[in-house]
Amino acid sequence: MTIKKILIVAGTHGNEINPIWAFNQLKKEQNNFDKDIEYKYIIGNPLAYEKGSRYIDSDLNRSFNSNNQNINNNKNNYEINRANFLVQRYGINGEDPCQIAIDLHTTTSNMGTSIVIYGRRIKDFCLASLLQNKFGLPIYLHEQDKRQTGFLVEAWPCGLVLEIGPVAQNYYDSKIINRFLIIISSLREEINKLKNNLIALPKTLIVHVHQGSIDYPRTKNGDINGLIHPERMNKDWKLTKKGDPLFLDIEGNTLRYLGQDIIWPVFIGEVAYKEKNIAMSFTKKEVICSSNEWVDQFFKS
Repeated sequence: MTIKKILIVAGTHGNEINPIWAFNQLKKEQNNFDKDIEYKYIIGNPLAYEKGSRYIDSDLNRSFNSNNQNINNNKNNYEINRANFLVQRYGINGEDPCQIAIDLHTTTSNMGTSIVIYGRRIKDFCLASLLQNKFGLPIYLHEQDKRQTGFLVEAWPCGLVLEIGPVAQNYYDSKIINRFLIIISSLREEINKLKNNLIALPKTLIVHVHQGSIDYPRTKNGDINGLIHPERMNKDWKLTKKGDPLFLDIEGNTLRYLGQDIIWPVFIGEVAYKEKNIAMSFTKKEVICSSNEWVDQFFKS
């Protein structure tokens, strides 16, 4: 694809405020980068940001389903209307089309700095491999989960989520902000190098592929009856095998992982996911071999 404009979105969740501070700072440095590519900066959910809440009516980052415009019941849903506006304005066929979307998020989980991609799009692999090669970032490949759909970056032909944590909601952290500044500035440099044949892709891309999510232990009434086990808390991206502890219930019993496969949990104890009945998600590691076709496809429409 001919890359003329790249959309940088922050505040998709209104209580994730560090990305907004970071992109306001980045906007001031706009002229220091490639003049051939214009970077658009937008607050994804301005009303939720103003109110300090994750969303108003529903999760904006689950609102980019293609059939939203045809559902009359959603006509008063702020986030669905906002999602439709963003696609109509900045989508590939929009009024001000952008070819790539980068969605900036923070998490309360101990995820460090990581990348999230949705599905196996070659353009996404190309972009993610550049960042993984430069910074060694883990990549969460989210796919085949009917419970979670409608993510923002899926509405563009190429898009990544940059996820950084841990940090509390509505809390500024200068270290988190600085990480965003470093990664986004580097991403702009890497795209420029790729466009001018000044960089080669790494031979492989290592991803953690989504296998499913599990809820907290609950009573028959639906009340949470167990906490993340102390040996599991803050252990995102750490290998977990059969018999390893996952939860500690209210009677002090340890609930263990009983699966046969080795897994790597992520988003452990994420505060925002409690309402989605998710205590953590399981992943498996996969190595993907890169190809020169990735670069060819990246710059083709």
